Order: sequence, then C-alpha cells, then structure tokens
Amino acid sequence: MSQHPQLPILGNIPTERRTARPLHLLTLTPFYPNDIDEVGGCFVAEPLDALGKVGVTNTVFAVQPFYRKTVRASRGGVPAQWIRYFSLPGGFGLPSAGAFLFARIVGKVRQLHTTAKIDLIHAHGPLPCGHAAMLLSAELGVPYVVSVHGLDAFSTEQVTGRAGQWCRRVSQRVYRSCRRVICVSERVREQVLEGTGSHSRTSVVYNAVDAESFSPALEPLRSQIVLSVGNLIPT
Repeated sequence: MSQHPQLPILGNIPTERRTARPLHLLTLTPFYPNDIDEVGGCFVAEPLDALGKVGVTNTVFAVQPFYRKTVRASRGGVPAQWIRYFSLPGGFGLPSAGAFLFARIVGKVRQLHTTAKIDLIHAHGPLPCGHAAMLLSAELGVPYVVSVHGLDAFSTEQVTGRAGQWCRRVSQRVYRSCRRVICVSERVREQVLEGTGSHSRTSVVYNAVDAESFSPALEPLRSQIVLSVGNLIPT
C-alpha cells in the first residue's frame, strides 16, 4: 500500500533533468484545501508535501470559476494561489472553461517559467485543468500529465447533449496528447482507453492511506458494525 500515490509522475522526467537542479512541478487543480473546506483536495495536497520532502519545488494554482464563492488557501502544507477565471455557468460552460483558464493564467505561467523553469505540469481532471495544461504545453514546450479521479472521465455524465459531446472531444485531445494519464482505478483506465481508442498512455495509481496510521487492530473486533466515511455527491 503506497503512502504517497502521485510520486510515479517523476518517472516522466529524464534523470539528468532531475539531478541537475530541483525538479519544478506546476500543479493545476480545482481541488485543494481552503478556508471553507480544510479537507477538500487533501488527496492533491498530501502527495505534494511528500514531493517537497524529496526536493521537488512545487507551485500550485488552485482554480475556480468566477461565479463560485471566493475561498482562500488554508494554512499548512504546500501553499496554493487561488485563481478565479471566467467561465459560463452550468454544464454548457465546461467545454470552454479550459480555454478561459488558459487565457487567465498563461501570463503568470510564462513569467514563472522564465524565472524558475517548469519541468512538468500536473493537471487534475481533463476539464478545465487538463485542457489548460495542454494549451500551456503547446505554448511553452513543457510536458504535462493528467490525473483522473472518477468514473466520469469525459464529463458526459455531468453534461449531456451537444455540450457533452464537446466535453468528450476536448477530453480526448487532452488524454491523447499528454505524457501520461494517471487513473485511480483499472475501471477508470478502461474508460479512458475506450474513449480514446487506446491512443493514450495510462497508468493506474490507487488512492492510498498511511499504513502506519491505519492498521488492523491487534485484538479481534467485538462489534459487527462497520462505519463507512465518504462523500455522496450526485453526478
């Protein structure tokens, strides 16, 4: 059981680039701990802490559309810069959200790349962050990878009709042109490959826990009650 599930992304960077200077990773994510939800996006933040301990330089852009409530970065861990961008409300705006996000951050990323060269962009989800990463990659020549965290790999469960078809086409481009699609399960990987005609490079990296913090009890459990903790989010 792996404690730090996203460490394999380092395998996409040549050894000579990793040893010459600290690796600089730019993370684009809509999920990150904030002042309203301290645990939201912990699955993104915690691996970044681990990467920092092995010498990786992290820059985090946590993004949200302008029509959502403004949040601020939470204290502790790798700090994130929360960036608001224009997007049409509702599912109809999702296919174009990545292009608007790219327009919002390209100047910042270009300046960052000039002062501290970026080696890899890690986008969480194909839309909008993966789409923005694809456009940044073409603009700056920086490789990118995409993590897929759920079964709705092409956003067609969230968005139906022509907008959903547009989401699928954009997501297919994102998956096919990235260095690696990181999937949280074999089923997610199957969906990505089915939707891209197997024209994408995929790896499965399961969500994990710290086995030292969560381990079987030494004594048999007397109770037959099982507690399950998680989010129930309609999609």
